[in-house]
Amino acid sequence: MKGQGTLEPYREKQVKVTIIFPGRSLETAKPAGSVMPLAPTLLAALMPDGHEVSLVDMFLGDQVNYESDVDVVAITVRTPLALIAYEIADNFLNRGKKVILGGPHIFAFPEEAKLHATAVAIGEGEELWPIILGHGEKNQLRDFYVCGPYGVGELRGSVYHRKQRPTLKNLPMMRRDLLPRKRYFMDSIFTSRGCPNHCRFCPVTDIFGPRIRHRPIDEVVAEVDTLGKRYFNVDDSAFGHPQIVDRPQENQYYLDLYRELAQLAPKRLWTGAGGLSAINYKDGRKILELAAESGLCSIAAGLESISAKGQKQSGAWRKLHYTSPDAFDIQEMKTNIRTIQSLGIEVMGFFIIGWDEDVPDTYHRTLDFCDECNIIPFIFTLTPMPGSQIYREYLQEGRIFTDRPWDHYSGGYIVYRHPTMSEQEMFDLNAEVMKEGYSMRRILKRSLQAVRNRFSLDVATSSFFTQIGLRKAYRQLYEQTPRPSPH
Repeated sequence: MKGQGTLEPYREKQVKVTIIFPGRSLETAKPAGSVMPLAPTLLAALMPDGHEVSLVDMFLGDQVNYESDVDVVAITVRTPLALIAYEIADNFLNRGKKVILGGPHIFAFPEEAKLHATAVAIGEGEELWPIILGHGEKNQLRDFYVCGPYGVGELRGSVYHRKQRPTLKNLPMMRRDLLPRKRYFMDSIFTSRGCPNHCRFCPVTDIFGPRIRHRPIDEVVAEVDTLGKRYFNVDDSAFGHPQIVDRPQENQYYLDLYRELAQLAPKRLWTGAGGLSAINYKDGRKILELAAESGLCSIAAGLESISAKGQKQSGAWRKLHYTSPDAFDIQEMKTNIRTIQSLGIEVMGFFIIGWDEDVPDTYHRTLDFCDECNIIPFIFTLTPMPGSQIYREYLQEGRIFTDRPWDHYSGGYIVYRHPTMSEQEMFDLNAEVMKEGYSMRRILKRSLQAVRNRFSLDVATSSFFTQIGLRKAYRQLYEQTPRPSPH
């Protein structure tokens, strides 16, 4: 049965729910400082009052108790951890438990996920989760629960579909109390969803939509006031998208938000993703200055490529807000990096190598760029993620290695065919530049610059020990990942 469905009241009956965030022994982010996961703490906050909920963060070593008397198990499925998630789900199904699977991997492969679940949730959970729990209590679960303007005609089974995405207003605060907060280096929070950039390697625009939705500022500020000394903003862009000229309120939201956050005491240090080009737009510099004043000390900047051809193939030129890929100007990128650094904001540069025009020397030239700009390097070989445009294209062209398991979509492994570089070549070059990129000389140089730009012991120690953790993580990644065999 397929239909729109209506909201139904949740009956007052205690149900025991466990929400699981899968992890594995090798996680590159773990040594660099753990971030409290957002998805499980948000789902827990959406639970009706009086119902029992527990969280399992396998990323930090929590163990799954298959013998518990839980009624419902919810599992977040990310592509590199899909096999682990399915194994957990199957274990609980075999014990007669109701299992709900959701997460970004489910968006691309709902039918695959349904083989391991009582029900599958596609899209955002704010409105779906209470409905799922209510149906589960009555033993009336449907096969698929969908929130968002997605086609559902190809789903085989019963479907509950809410066509509109949630507004993000009046959300409860995350249930961070359900996890041992002291073991996390940073809390996490979000202020918006949606991305207008349509990068070809990223499924975010398809999942959350091209239109940005914001949480009310007073709700964000109230929640930040409950956080610890550091937090991570998981938004696609912590500076907003100032290129959206038809929505001047987009800029105003961030001007107002950071003015409010800057007034909090004590002030928290925070990190988020941000586009360099915000500096070039009306109010952009003011947004950056206020963000720094509110505690922003570093940004993860998706730069993606140091060449115009790489920008074109990735689609990232839209994110960097050039009028076309041919307008890409690497000198402007360098200038923007230095301007942001001068405001006391450290830049972590994320690059993807492996576009068709890339050659072996691209790896080293990208590291040279990071050295010149004194930015923390995150250099990855392309992984076409399920749900992205590039995955669909490469799959159709026969370039995806379809015999590779999902845990190969985690960094280190090569999962597609490049026109000129071999798997071995890309693996070795990536391992080499990441080892060089985290030499002690480079780490000390970048940490000293962070101190010069913002004289703060907290900022200095955070920069240094984060990089030390990354040094350990990337060496571990390439030591434990098997080198590709020649074909």
